[in-house]
Amino acid sequence: MAASTYTVKRGDTLWSISQKHKITVDRLKAINHLKSNTIYSGQKLKVSGKPVQKVVVPRNPPLPFAVAMSSKKVLGVPVYAIHVNLAHPRVKISPLLPTAGLGHGGARLRYLAQQPELVAAINGGYFHPQSYIPAGDLVFQGRQLASGRIQTALSLTADNKARIHDRIGSWKGYETVIATGPHVVRSGRLVIQPRVEGYRDPAVWGRAKRSAVGLVNNEYLIFITSPQALTLAEVGKIMMKMKAKDVILLDGGSSAGMIWEKRLVVQPARALSFGIGVFLRRKV
Repeated sequence: MAASTYTVKRGDTLWSISQKHKITVDRLKAINHLKSNTIYSGQKLKVSGKPVQKVVVPRNPPLPFAVAMSSKKVLGVPVYAIHVNLAHPRVKISPLLPTAGLGHGGARLRYLAQQPELVAAINGGYFHPQSYIPAGDLVFQGRQLASGRIQTALSLTADNKARIHDRIGSWKGYETVIATGPHVVRSGRLVIQPRVEGYRDPAVWGRAKRSAVGLVNNEYLIFITSPQALTLAEVGKIMMKMKAKDVILLDGGSSAGMIWEKRLVVQPARALSFGIGVFLRRKV
């Protein structure tokens, strides 16, 4: 379809324009040579009828991408998603730690994400608001840096296999562990039982901005963030629609945030204990 022109109206955003013309925000910025998300009333933008590209995940041969982003509505909810192919030899996921270390006041996500070879970043798990110490176990480069009471975790082995599972006695053999939760999808089924998993804070199961991580399989991982306030069940249904079989929450509310290629997609309203980074290494 040939490109056409759209005149920006008061109240428009790149997101709303991209949804109206069925293209991604990144493509809209690229064809208009925009370096930021700033637009103004009366500005003429080139638009295209090309639909939002879907990430297709064939079972055989292996996944054709390393890291990809999608920004679209899922079940009527605006969702930003980072799709990660752990089978790709250059891909790595790792916690993003403040320069001063854990427990020294935290850091904004944009500062945590200032690392070489980083493609994407998202906020991490829960933390104590005064000490900034993670509320669950945290393993970084095979070393356990924090211990907590949270019973579920995303774990990655040195050979880049991912699991979402219950806490175990020792994390020996795991390169990265981020304890967070609760489950919203387990083995392909919606599971909303935060009290059973030990959560007592009503903010966990209330309506809030959300970030989550899910596995389609042990080599295909999806991080999502939505700026819209959601319930646990709504997060689970969105992730099931995206084919995730096991899903746990990351921290949400004022912590929810995401960065894609050095650009803040969703900005957290506060400093974080740690973030999660997706790296594309130049050399293996």
